[in-house]
Amino acid sequence: MNDELMQLSLPLEKTATRAYQERRSIEQDFPVLEVSRLAQIESYRKNIYRPAYYIHKWWARRTGATFRAILLGVLLPEGESPLDFFYQANTFDDVVILDPFMGGGTTIGEALRLGAKVIGVDINPVSWFLVKKVVEPVSLKALDEAYSYLERRVAHRILSLYETTCPICGGPAHAVYVYWVKLVPCRSCGRDVPLRKSMILARHMSKSYTGLVTCPACGHPYISETLDRPQTCPKCGRTFDAHQGFSKGAYYTCPVCKTDGQILQTVREQEGPPQHRMVAIYTYCRNCGRNYKKPDQEDIKKYEEIKESFKSGLKWLYPSEPIPQGYNTKQMMNYNYRFWFQMFNERQLTGLSILLEGILSIEDTNIREFMLLLFSGTLEFNNMFCSAKGLGTGSVRHIFAHHAFIPAKEPLEANLWGVGRSSGGFSTLYWERLRRGKAYTYRPVERRLVDGRAIKVPIHGERLSSRLADSFAELMGSSDKRALLLNKSSTDLREIPDRSVDAVVTDPPYLDNVMYSELSDFFYVWLRLGLKDSYPGWKRSSTIQAEEAVRNTERGKDTVSYRDILTAVFRECHRVLKDEGLMVFTFHHGTSEAWDSLAYALKSAKFTIVKLWPVYAEMDVGVPILMKKGIRFDSILVCRKAEAIATSFDSIGTSELLQMVRKEVETMKGKLESEFELTEKELLNLSYGVVSMFFTQGRTEFTPSKFERYLCRQN
Repeated sequence: MNDELMQLSLPLEKTATRAYQERRSIEQDFPVLEVSRLAQIESYRKNIYRPAYYIHKWWARRTGATFRAILLGVLLPEGESPLDFFYQANTFDDVVILDPFMGGGTTIGEALRLGAKVIGVDINPVSWFLVKKVVEPVSLKALDEAYSYLERRVAHRILSLYETTCPICGGPAHAVYVYWVKLVPCRSCGRDVPLRKSMILARHMSKSYTGLVTCPACGHPYISETLDRPQTCPKCGRTFDAHQGFSKGAYYTCPVCKTDGQILQTVREQEGPPQHRMVAIYTYCRNCGRNYKKPDQEDIKKYEEIKESFKSGLKWLYPSEPIPQGYNTKQMMNYNYRFWFQMFNERQLTGLSILLEGILSIEDTNIREFMLLLFSGTLEFNNMFCSAKGLGTGSVRHIFAHHAFIPAKEPLEANLWGVGRSSGGFSTLYWERLRRGKAYTYRPVERRLVDGRAIKVPIHGERLSSRLADSFAELMGSSDKRALLLNKSSTDLREIPDRSVDAVVTDPPYLDNVMYSELSDFFYVWLRLGLKDSYPGWKRSSTIQAEEAVRNTERGKDTVSYRDILTAVFRECHRVLKDEGLMVFTFHHGTSEAWDSLAYALKSAKFTIVKLWPVYAEMDVGVPILMKKGIRFDSILVCRKAEAIATSFDSIGTSELLQMVRKEVETMKGKLESEFELTEKELLNLSYGVVSMFFTQGRTEFTPSKFERYLCRQN
């Protein structure tokens, strides 16, 4: 069914405008099952369903469908359902929404789509910049012209770095991907040991016994469809076990003297990070198409020439900042990485410098910043921490697949500019990320589930864009400047007057799930080369700041620090929120102490949780985040100012508390169990949320951790 027919098939719906009454829709009911269905399908293809938010990397984003529903639940009066207004344009133009932890900007974008005015605040300058560019209008024609300008100015220079010869006809070709392996010197004989777990460079994502293999004798790369059996090299005839390599876990085995050794111990005896060796090249030839080859002498000579040219003293553009010690950075520092630029090889640094120089020559500030953002996003796929994702899919597994800095033993280098929409190339990301994302801001769509299929529904009249206001007064006095974005800590929101915000909708940091500043420094040190003279927040050498709400013991920030900062932010939210307004946010964590911090912070800031709704938040496959494995459901916490609640809550005895928590959790489980089977960990997580609700209501002195200890005694 096409978009137009889908539109005709929709029922006539109500028009939502501002009608602020005392109780809101989300306090009475919330369509948890329907929203969870939408969140689940979006979570599998976030970059396709909400491309505006995926122009650039940000971590632990919640789904746009969830926050659209939350915002409608906050803005609609009791008795109305968010689903009745989900697939149409709405007009809440006299509403102000605040997000004090705007992160990747989901709340900001969804609120703009609903016609509201928005205030977004984040302490992290990378967050502020990427949301700024998501929101700011731009001519798609002007973007295309800028891309064409860069294509003319730098594409040939970058592509020349990846010139090679075709293994079939011997003619000119380009390297699309280069497979590398880390080397450590054997502590016994001194020979280089390649840290390969096996002779399989990449497996096919859908064919179990198919993969890219290299012969351990002659190095010939070829596609094998018999990985379940011993291999015979088609080049030299050598028989070998493709699953046998030279490293396993933390240890290596020297292929020459057969001595075993500890990888980290060996690395620590070196002065710098490990060296690398080229293993295979995936080539593209206009005549012969795509093929694999072993790097020949010309390939090695060309790379050595690039290295020498890079060291020649020319003024290359790359960051010189050191890597700060931290929780996420500790692992790569154990491999002797001390500076951010060491995460890239010389060819990548040369190409990135050429590309950045071309971008900085763009005169129009707005266009230049969009291309800077795209440049930054390209870094994610063009560094020596990337690895092979697999055959039959996007080839590059980006650096943040594990939300950490894990040195790749077998890195995959992508062609920086890209060849024929190859994975990770600047040209590919322009069309698939930046161009598609900005086009979405002008013509947003939703998905409606019809007979199990997700059908596109255009939302005519909505826009996910706005000119930016410079102050609260300008925000309130302008009809076309509907967004105010602040790069600062939300512990001090002096720019916002008392009782001037209609609702606070956010997604705060979850204690220690993601170390945002440590991860974002990877982008920041490159972006500041083009932004440090334009914005005050880019003067520092790092995004790490004392006011960040996180537990990071490597930086001396404990649970108390996290709780105190969260409390200070919530107090500011209390001050700026209208007395009848709601504060609503999502939260989950696998430990009771994280919930303790949240409950104490809310109570200290004089907020009371009045309702809790579960909603699907994460894919149930993929790479788990710290302390989140097995938890796919967020709790939506609906809060009011404590003094604005007319009725008082009865206190609960210990045995009654247990019964009430179980009853609340069973009710929530019942709303989802027709399609989602909640795990014990997910049910416990919801229990922490319910206990936190009762704690903020003054009905019990039990915090989640006390409740957990009580459960342990009961069992």
